[in-house]
Amino acid sequence: MRRVGWKWVVGAGLLASSSVALACSDIGCEMSWNLFSGSYSCANRIAIGPGNDSRVNLFLLASDSAGQGLAATSYPKAEWEEEGFGQVFLDWQMLQNAIAPLPDDAERGYSGVMSRCDHLDAGAVAFNEALGAAKGLPAEEKAALIATRGSIGQSCKSDAVPVQWPTAIKSSAGWAFLGYLRASDAFYADNWDEARNGFSALRGAKEPWVAETAAYMLVRTEMAASQNKALDEYGYYTGLKGIDQAAVARAAQALGDYRKAYPQGRYAASAAGFERRVLWLAGNFDALGRQYESMLTARPVQDAQGLELVQEIDNKFLFNPDIEKPHGGGPMVLAAADLVAMRTVIDESGEVFEKPSLTAEDLASQQLAFATRPDLYAFVQANHAFYVAKDYRRVLALLPDDSHRPSYTPLAFSRQVLRGQALAALGDRNEAGFWRDLLNGATGLWQRPMVELGLTLNYERHGRLAEVFAAGSPVTRFELRDILLTHSAGAGLLRQVAGGGASAKERDRALYLLLYKQLSRGLYGDFLGDLAKVPTDAPWPAGEGTEAAQAALFSKGKVSDGFACGALGSTARTLASNAADPRALLCLGEFWRLNGYDGPQEQDRNPPAADLGGAVQEFAGAPLTRGAIYARVLASKSAGGEERAYALYRSVMCYAPSGYDGCGGTEVSVAQRKAWFNQLKAQFPKSPWAKKLRYYW
Repeated sequence: MRRVGWKWVVGAGLLASSSVALACSDIGCEMSWNLFSGSYSCANRIAIGPGNDSRVNLFLLASDSAGQGLAATSYPKAEWEEEGFGQVFLDWQMLQNAIAPLPDDAERGYSGVMSRCDHLDAGAVAFNEALGAAKGLPAEEKAALIATRGSIGQSCKSDAVPVQWPTAIKSSAGWAFLGYLRASDAFYADNWDEARNGFSALRGAKEPWVAETAAYMLVRTEMAASQNKALDEYGYYTGLKGIDQAAVARAAQALGDYRKAYPQGRYAASAAGFERRVLWLAGNFDALGRQYESMLTARPVQDAQGLELVQEIDNKFLFNPDIEKPHGGGPMVLAAADLVAMRTVIDESGEVFEKPSLTAEDLASQQLAFATRPDLYAFVQANHAFYVAKDYRRVLALLPDDSHRPSYTPLAFSRQVLRGQALAALGDRNEAGFWRDLLNGATGLWQRPMVELGLTLNYERHGRLAEVFAAGSPVTRFELRDILLTHSAGAGLLRQVAGGGASAKERDRALYLLLYKQLSRGLYGDFLGDLAKVPTDAPWPAGEGTEAAQAALFSKGKVSDGFACGALGSTARTLASNAADPRALLCLGEFWRLNGYDGPQEQDRNPPAADLGGAVQEFAGAPLTRGAIYARVLASKSAGGEERAYALYRSVMCYAPSGYDGCGGTEVSVAQRKAWFNQLKAQFPKSPWAKKLRYYW
């Protein structure tokens, strides 16, 4: 779980750096189909906002600062947990895959999570090359040193055996390399004094590789020693109080010595990273923030190294448990921290767990820090006005209309989306026109789908559903149109789209929804009229899950497996004449049971009112459940013995084998199930259903 607001929810190990999404990866991600970004979510929007993953925000801010949009020009392939995103939502993984795609069989790692032991084998090649370049090193000593190099670091291995140190080393070069191996073995064994003394003594070695590498390893030794008491028994970081600051000071001195002696050395890039780590371990977070800001400004983030830098900043600065409130640094880092502090944290029950912690006074005190970026400061203020103060008119004052550009950088786009949200919150009559204007410049990845979402929400709220599906509609995303068909559209619109939708997929989907809602809500005559529109050559069975096969269910689906029923059309025809006909009702129940319609269906669940599909439900009524069907038949005076026996049997079987109702309707007690069971056995003992039923649940 990620830290939310300014508080640290779960401690992170000192070496752990990957921020974990709030949603469980094994159940995918459920999106809220709206523009609101006030609470952290597994699904991000391309517009910068408090609810986004802070890494996504920071990446977009850094890209904007460099005057860039996204370097990627095509959407990455969605992982299974991202399949519902369409091209409206994204997550950090998806953004990384768009910017720096990996080969199909590769996994994305992060170098910051490596422990000392992870480096043990990586240096073997360099060590062997250095041996090969050494002058005056006999071949037999070289072979002995190579063999010894393969056996050091036994503390890192589960099958550790004592190191057999060579005794026949005579040359000065050999002694230098052997001394390096002894110091390295002490390093991996957490024997800091021996490692420190060994590497210090080798900094003046005549072998260039040994001298430089020893100077570098002295930095690593002191940094590792400084953290020796900062990890608890489970390997989790306990905070700055556990850091040995004397060792940090020695690391800083050793690092300065190395960079002065080897400004272009073989470890120069790593040493630059160590400079940031020394600042982190020393608790010098103002300087660390300034360095991060400088790095974001100095280099583009549109590559793997840039993504890794963003990841590091997120962990070491934005979510550092030792920083009560991130400050210092520059406008980008501060803005990213401010957005996190504006989040409202919602718990699993939907209750507010934590309110935004950034106050108006906090924000006002930051004016000088944003002096070089007034546009970014205004954006941060506007987010506070929208998500915290709920002052939507102030948002409009801070973010002027700029909806006619031919294209947008990430921040410019985010400013306009937030303005559109404020217009929506105020019920401004020009909101729809604003979104239509913004569409023209929303050319970057994920931008147009987000603007389409804003426009579609407006159309739904204002009773303009038909405009979404009209010829030439600016709403082109199938996912958005499908949500309206699934939850909002009435019979007339579904019928219209079924006859002339934008694609065969959409037409088939509309026909399926129309038939399902008619049949489940008792509109049997209407159902019969539209059933004829299912093509006779529609694919079946529906194993492929295509929309055409969904519609074919009503003409080709299974209708019976023991209780005699005719075709579904015949059942509907009977119900159209007499909606209380017991046998036809039971056959309708058989159709639902045999075709997998037990339990709530997506098309019957109303989204939250603020989400797309939640403002309007033009198709009235609730579906007739199997449980309600059986109750009707048992209450019917016209039901015959066979119908009554089957209704009793199925009423009991609704609870098999879990003891929970699987048919919908009103759940009943075990005593009622027992009464049904006894009634079936007593009144209809010769019925096949009485003979078949052995338990009640």
